This record gives sequence, structure tokens and C-alpha cells, in this order.
Amino acid sequence: MKNLILLFSILLFITLAPASAAANTQNNTQGPYLLMTREEFKNWLFSQTFTRKINKIQQHHTWLPSYKQFHGHNHLQMLQGMENFHVSKMGWKNIAQNLTIFPDGKVAVCRPLNVEPEGSIGAKANSGSIMIENIGNFDSGHDVMTAEQKESIVYVTAALNIKFGLTPSIDTITYHHWWDLKTGERVLDNAPSYNVKSCPGTNFFGGNTTTSAKTHFYPLVSKKMQEIAESMR
Repeated sequence: MKNLILLFSILLFITLAPASAAANTQNNTQGPYLLMTREEFKNWLFSQTFTRKINKIQQHHTWLPSYKQFHGHNHLQMLQGMENFHVSKMGWKNIAQNLTIFPDGKVAVCRPLNVEPEGSIGAKANSGSIMIENIGNFDSGHDVMTAEQKESIVYVTAALNIKFGLTPSIDTITYHHWWDLKTGERVLDNAPSYNVKSCPGTNFFGGNTTTSAKTHFYPLVSKKMQEIAESMR
């Protein structure tokens, strides 16, 4: 009898215990969204096959919702709220972004990566792109990016660059601020403020200019790419 009870206990444990990190990830799904740690995202990303060519990674901040709306446990509710706004108010087919990164460092797959993003950055920028929305208002004087979110933004961007064979540059990692709102053309730093958004924020990794990206963001991504590549050998 004791042996039967022990056998039942073992079988029950095997049934309930997740077999892998992927099984843990499945517990964080709701509708189309998949919520993961950055390491889980990397493992998921490298197990996927994509049918469209990716040549750009977009960086955005949400502005609203910001840190004030994040309570540490409402990731999926915030995603649903953004999707509702994008579909009902903006007239887009789905939530605009492919990925969302939260203040606690969690990463959500939103719009399928095989589907181009939508949004005010324009069709030319969206072509061949993966859009990352970083929860927060990173204009100077507003949200101060957490260490966990900073690490995830660098880590996720690095993993995407490895996956799609990209080298960090203004052509492969682009900021919303560099695209004209009216024409949809890339203007980099050469546009009046009323024609561009401040997104991903005037204090995003030192600023939203091409100089700040080259000085403060791209070197972090390149270093993280090396670290990830070494860890996968």
C-alpha cells in the first residue's frame, strides 16, 4: 500500500511539475500574449522560424501608460488596454507592437513577430521591422528607468540582432524620433520638433539623438551580443 501511495505521489508530481522553462512560459499566456523573462524570451526566439525578412529593430516608449500605471502584476491587463486603444481608437488591426518590455524586466510577445508592426512611425519604418514598446515615459524629468528594464531592453535587442544577423547601427536599431510624422521619411536629427515625436524619450539611454544611440546604446547592445553568443557555445 505504501508503495502504491509513493508511486501515486511521484506520478502526481511529474504531472504537475513543468518539464522545462517553456512549460513555465505557457503559464503566462493570455489570449495572444506570451509573457516571459528575458532569458526565456531568448530561448523562445532562437527556437522560432520566421518567414519575413527582418532588417530593423524599433525602439519606442509608451509615454502613457507609464510607470504610474504599472503595479507589478498587471502586465496582461496593460497589454489588453493598449490593444483596445490601438484597435478601437487608432483603427489598427491589432496591438501595434511586436514586443513590450516592462519596468520589472518582463518581456511580452504581442503582435506576432511574423507580422509587421503598425503605428505612427509610418509604413517605411515598419517594413522589415520588429517594434519594441518599452513601458514608461522616458522624457527628461519623468520615469527613471529601472535596472531590470534597462537590462532587458539591451538583452532583447541584442538577442534580436543575433537572430536576424544585424549589426547595431542607425540603419538596424532605429528610434521613433528619427522619422517624420507627416511624410514617414527618416530624418534622423534633422527635423523640427513639431514634425517628430520625442519617442523613445529624451532621456532614453542618454537621449533620443543618433549621437546618444551611438554613444550610449549601441555599445551596450554589441557587448551583450558577445555575452549571449559566448553563453550559447
